Amino acid sequence: DDVRKAERKLQHQPKELRWAILKNADGPLTEKQVEALAELETSDLHTGTAWHIKEKLRWIRKAETIRAARWRLSHFINYARKRLGEIEILEPVRKALETVERHADKILQRWYSTYTNARMEGLNSLFQAARARAKGYRNTGTFITMIYLIASPVADILKSI
Repeated sequence: DDVRKAERKLQHQPKELRWAILKNADGPLTEKQVEALAELETSDLHTGTAWHIKEKLRWIRKAETIRAARWRLSHFINYARKRLGEIEILEPVRKALETVERHADKILQRWYSTYTNARMEGLNSLFQAARARAKGYRNTGTFITMIYLIASPVADILKSI
């Protein structure tokens, strides 16, 4: 999106392109967004290069095994480096690619473990709700106690008594 914003100042772009590049290529696109992406693919805009690299990154997640994911990740990095070259306007994409390279081991960890942070996010929402209901606690000990009461399976324990 940063590349699109910078390039928009230099050249006219279709209005629908803004939302089209933020969505997945195989996601729910309007007819005008599909047309804007088709126009982007045939143009020589750097936004098209950035969009192709983003879509190729999504391709890594579809790997079935760790071996396939490792191959796809290394293939992606090589592909992206080649496409980026030394073009200055693509600096935000280059910075994102460096982040992917730096965290490649952590990205591949997804195939080693089936755990996600969804459970922690769910608990965090409960804790935030407890804090909002209490409108603040006078000391941290009380807040920690409330968190333990909310997160623990007290209801299940009481049912078994």
